Amino acid sequence: MRSNPRLTVLSDEDRFELTGILAEAEAAQIALAAAEAAQTRALAAAGAFAARLAEGSSAVVRDRDMALRGVAAEIAAAVRLSDRSVQRQIDSAFALVNDYPATVHCLEKGLITRAHVAVVEDIGRRVPLELKGEFDQLAAEICLDETPGRARAELEVIAERMHPRTLTERHGEAFRERKIVRYTIGEGMSELRSTHSSVLIEGIFQRVTEQANAVIAAREPGAGDTRSLDEVRADLFADMLLTAIPAIDPTGDQPGGLGAIKAKVQVVIPVMALMGQSDVPCDLAGVGPIDAGTARLLAGNSYDTWERLLTHPITGLTMAVDTYQRTKAMDRFIKGRDKHCRWPGCRMPARKCEVDHNHDAALGGKTEICNLCCLCQRHHSMKQFTAWTVRQLDGGVIEWTSPTGRVYIDNPPGHGVHFTPEEDLPDDLWAKWTNPGIEFRITDEPADDPYEPAPF
Repeated sequence: MRSNPRLTVLSDEDRFELTGILAEAEAAQIALAAAEAAQTRALAAAGAFAARLAEGSSAVVRDRDMALRGVAAEIAAAVRLSDRSVQRQIDSAFALVNDYPATVHCLEKGLITRAHVAVVEDIGRRVPLELKGEFDQLAAEICLDETPGRARAELEVIAERMHPRTLTERHGEAFRERKIVRYTIGEGMSELRSTHSSVLIEGIFQRVTEQANAVIAAREPGAGDTRSLDEVRADLFADMLLTAIPAIDPTGDQPGGLGAIKAKVQVVIPVMALMGQSDVPCDLAGVGPIDAGTARLLAGNSYDTWERLLTHPITGLTMAVDTYQRTKAMDRFIKGRDKHCRWPGCRMPARKCEVDHNHDAALGGKTEICNLCCLCQRHHSMKQFTAWTVRQLDGGVIEWTSPTGRVYIDNPPGHGVHFTPEEDLPDDLWAKWTNPGIEFRITDEPADDPYEPAPF
């Protein structure tokens, strides 16, 4: 059996030193979070004090504002900041402490970071006042397990579901505001901005990015084309809009040229939304929530540029994927399950990741679902060439072990908080969508593809 060719293998001395550095970094982070929580509580107390000073006045709003100005000025002078800045901080802290006590508590204990709190504040603005307490509890639970970026993705869906009006209704109104606007920015340059459906914008961006990468890969050595990815994307964008056929296509009219490159967009659709029994928001992977109507339209069309993932309405786990023709059955399932890179905290979409063996094939690892996951190029390389190790547990759970021996768990997307549907799943649910729904299993029977699709 071949040895594992890792570039970085820590000695006992190195591991001891790294453990010490890790302990210091953790302690500093906990202390910083506690200090930020203490500052937040102090500023919130300042806001409460100003409100109390204004009580009993016939012009409470005006008097509270003046009282707040005075308190903000006092603090600003002491900490050498502008009073306007401090007043804004007081307003934010007052709302944070009163609306999101569970989140503040987690910050105070060093369990989350200020970046997590900023995400909760930002997304929580969309939640009705009477539901902020519930949102706070869910947000704190999610932030305990996820990075701010991943937490944002989950919280956006929760906030949409708590909104008094469905995303379908709001999207319909917003869609009528789609437009293109140009702005002159000087130096003979202008900007062209398009306001359109997130699904279409994401598709456009992904397609032009793939085409730009193809142009760069096809460059002849020494040809003098030194344009960056951004420059090539901009040139392709202009060419396609002006001519409908990219003029800088290096492959000409040959099959497989830029015209053959299509957008690759992954849409996550809860089963009840697919069947029209719910308008819960769906998820445009890597971007955010989209309305159920748009998702149903994508699920029902014949395009091969959309990858549809059907999820369980309670657990949120991927239950089936479509027959996206340019991937193998196993890859469809892995990318449908993982949705993004499985390094803890990484949100690189699965479409940009490699399907990697957890236990290296060169070391005897089997090519099977329970030994495969999506890793982006950065984390694939890190797993291969550093002392980090990884293995897959039951249910697609990925366990990472650091060089110092610490264990970090990355659960498959959909393991977090989910809403119970208003109605129970119909007994004949699966019979209604058996054809598009497939799961993959290993079979001992000979077949062209051992990962056969099987109806639920």
